[in-house]
Amino acid sequence: MPEQQISQPLGERHWYQRVFDGNGLMWVLYFAFIIVSLVTVSSAISSDFYKSLSAGGMNPIMKHWIMLVIGGTTAVVMSSLPARYYRVHVPLLMTIGMVVMIIALILFGRATNGAERWINLGFITLQPSEFMRVYMVLCGALIAKNDLVENPKKEKAYYVYWIALLLLSTPLILSNLSTGIIFVAFLFLYSWVLKAPKRAMRRFALVGAGVVALFAIALFTFPDSLLPSRATTWRNRIERAVSEREDRFQITDENRQEQMGRIAIARSQLIGKGPGNSKIRDTLAMAYSDYLYAIIIEEYGLIGLLFIPGLYVIWMLLAYREARKQTNVYRSNLIKGFGILYPMQAIINMVVASGLISTGQTLPLLSFGGSSIVAASMAFGIMIGASRVDKDKRRQREEEALIEEETTTLLEV
Repeated sequence: MPEQQISQPLGERHWYQRVFDGNGLMWVLYFAFIIVSLVTVSSAISSDFYKSLSAGGMNPIMKHWIMLVIGGTTAVVMSSLPARYYRVHVPLLMTIGMVVMIIALILFGRATNGAERWINLGFITLQPSEFMRVYMVLCGALIAKNDLVENPKKEKAYYVYWIALLLLSTPLILSNLSTGIIFVAFLFLYSWVLKAPKRAMRRFALVGAGVVALFAIALFTFPDSLLPSRATTWRNRIERAVSEREDRFQITDENRQEQMGRIAIARSQLIGKGPGNSKIRDTLAMAYSDYLYAIIIEEYGLIGLLFIPGLYVIWMLLAYREARKQTNVYRSNLIKGFGILYPMQAIINMVVASGLISTGQTLPLLSFGGSSIVAASMAFGIMIGASRVDKDKRRQREEEALIEEETTTLLEV
């Protein structure tokens, strides 16, 4: 029997030796996002670059590069954690962190256009809604950590999961309707993927439909004094989206972002204006964030139109493939969750860029923003770390099976 040459047990390897042990294609995809973000945001943020120079502020392009480095460091750290951390330590620390951030948001939240979405720490601002996405996946994976099929006994556990997360998310939902829609839609879809009890899912759908109906009635019948501060904005956007307006081709204060996004896409003429040649970026607010996709299409034409969605399709397919290979249900659920959540957010952002609706969602791992980059990098690191852990376990099983087979052969001889 050949001597087994394992110089160092898998469980005793140093963290820096474990960094690139995970799914290599996921690492390639992650760095592809980083490179694309560097190029596209640096172009889209040019107007703010000159404004910051004149005001003596920090170079926004350099700030974005720094945030990408921080995001990359986060991905590396999360991908190299020991296996038990993903099940115990990370969910516990995220629970503490989310409670602290929500309390801080309520007490010290920074108002932007009437919405308290940010926590200003002086050197950086945090957006709790970005980290709430990661927390939703962690909690859902824990609920169904041992389930391969639908488990009716866990009906109460799913009720607790839904109610607790929705209550914790209430301050975030009240400040940003689109975030609330994404949260609720993802909870329903993810619970279905986790094989939540069908009766519980039906009740979730019925209650959700009832809440939406009551909210719509209140939004269009109650006086503004009885509604959240953002309700007027929500109502105006809904009315603008569903009604035929004579001024729909005019640029007004209300529709400026949607119209400028349409103009950016129309200017591409399929071939694009070339890297760095966007004209709309100087007049379109959030050109480097919510409307980055429109600027990419303006500059890169059909290539940008197809390439960016392609990155998120690859993200989803890689996650699906890796989740199917997992021997551990919990880690499989983690990968499935992140493989659904962020491509879904990207689809919503692209719909926004087309001018069909107006809302505030970034392109994950591409748009300018600290919290968004760090949270998405955390998710990517967890996916890669989960693939690494299971890859080690599969390797050990293969080695044990090989030893057993060779031992059996020798005994037969």
